[in-house]
Amino acid sequence: MTRQTTPLMIGPIIFGALMLPVPYFSFAYLWLTMILLIPAFLFAFYLDLTGKNRSDKLRGYAGYFSLLLLSIFFGLPGFKLYAEYPILQILILVLYVVVLAITTKFNIVMKDIVLGKRDELRRYTFVYYGIAVFIVLAGGGGYFKAAEIFSSFFGHNATMSYFSFLLLMFSYWLGVLAQSSIGVFTKFK
Repeated sequence: MTRQTTPLMIGPIIFGALMLPVPYFSFAYLWLTMILLIPAFLFAFYLDLTGKNRSDKLRGYAGYFSLLLLSIFFGLPGFKLYAEYPILQILILVLYVVVLAITTKFNIVMKDIVLGKRDELRRYTFVYYGIAVFIVLAGGGGYFKAAEIFSSFFGHNATMSYFSFLLLMFSYWLGVLAQSSIGVFTKFK
């Protein structure tokens, strides 16, 4: 099943790699993002319109692709922050691919951890979701003034680095969530 999902994994990663040299805001980046997201939206709309959304396999692929795109979307600020350091960008990208590859290799166990299916893996499920709670709380818990308060104490550059790092960690977390869903695909016929 991994061979069937590999193109879905490789496409967004290549898109993310192409976006590395793009500055903080660029209309080219905006249009390329829209070109990538509009087909995903149209695919989901097509599934709903034709009634094919009842197919577990198609819904699984649509959900997997959406989670992977969301993961890349959250990771891009970290890539762009280190535009002057291509070695760090390559390291971030390699770490992302390694996390996805490890999750894909052990997708049956990761699926059980993420979904909390087995009692003996329950403590890892708490660790996995605890990481997400920690990231959210470390980012201010959704309080929009947190970045402004943090910036007034530590400065703009430290704030950019801190919140980009948190988004990058959440990107890895979502990548694990997306790749662990491959273990569910093995049940589809």
